[in-house]
Amino acid sequence: MRGKKVCEQLRGIRCRIAAANDIDYTPAECTYEGECQGTCPRCESELRYIERQLHRRRALGKAVVVAGLTLGAASFVPMHAQSASPDTVAAPVPVPPFDAAPGDTTAVVVRGRIVDAEDGEPCIGATILLEGSKFGTCSDLDGNFAIRVPQGGKLRIRFIGYEDNEYEAVQTIEDLELKLVEIPSFEISGVIIR
Repeated sequence: MRGKKVCEQLRGIRCRIAAANDIDYTPAECTYEGECQGTCPRCESELRYIERQLHRRRALGKAVVVAGLTLGAASFVPMHAQSASPDTVAAPVPVPPFDAAPGDTTAVVVRGRIVDAEDGEPCIGATILLEGSKFGTCSDLDGNFAIRVPQGGKLRIRFIGYEDNEYEAVQTIEDLELKLVEIPSFEISGVIIR
């Protein structure tokens, strides 16, 4: 899937998430010229708006409904959402690991959290890909992820508007924290570029 199709799919996902969570959201008409990657500054700002609204709902103790938030490496990947009422404290539910090493008896599980390096906020829907394969998963509403990969496998972590990060999985780890650095924006002829 390429170009405007990616943009349309992502817009549809944002609309469904906004509707399911009573978020006031009207997507802007795409005016991007050229080969769209589905990640223009306008799309990115709309995604950030949805993420902030979801975060606010959770902070208020409201349930958050999320499914199919992101386009994964080869297909839509369901996200794992959890919520607790304001009167109870729920134990975190571990994210089940995505198996990117089927049949590999020496594979390791990498379980962790992806956050913004500056403010520590979770990166919702960041993509975690096993290099050299089409296998991958994404982070949930708290930035958590889990993936089973071949020992020594390299993971590439991507998130719109941030620099890529890499991690080599040499052993099973349960509490990895990966901090992503936001790409600085700059302006050319009135257009903000990230």
